Amino acid sequence: MFDFDPATVRTEEIDRISREAERTLRDLTEALGRLGEVTGEGEAAGGMIRAIVDGEGRIRDVRFDPRVMRQGSEGLAEAVVSAVRAAQEDAQRRTAEVLGSALEDPLGGAFPDASGGRAESSGDGREPGRPADRALDIDRARRRLEAIQDSFLDSMEGRMARLERFRNGSG
Repeated sequence: MFDFDPATVRTEEIDRISREAERTLRDLTEALGRLGEVTGEGEAAGGMIRAIVDGEGRIRDVRFDPRVMRQGSEGLAEAVVSAVRAAQEDAQRRTAEVLGSALEDPLGGAFPDASGGRAESSGDGREPGRPADRALDIDRARRRLEAIQDSFLDSMEGRMARLERFRNGSG
């Protein structure tokens, strides 16, 4: 992956690699921190119902415009579900953006819809995906990001130790 011959590496290159490694680690650490701040917003019934969920799809808030109370209970329930689903899709997209900013590929397609914009329910009754599936994707993404970070740190520590031994003439 990063194989090199220490005898051909210049000090400037080592410094550049070290700076890049520090930047990459900083980006990964920041992305992990931002994952906890992700929320999603969705609306339904022409904007009269708004929902907010956290990054794992758990409901944080649901707001009703007083005019929506004129709907029957079944229509109101369907609109609430649509708003929550739209918010969950938005949270999924925002999570993909956070992870995608730290990695070139947003985790190999774990988050297929990162098209941008605020989520709005289509109202067609189609199931966009179960929230539990998204939570698993987010958990899988976090685990993968942490594994990448750990692997990167281990790899860089070993490489830096070998370079230091080489610099000291013992390697």
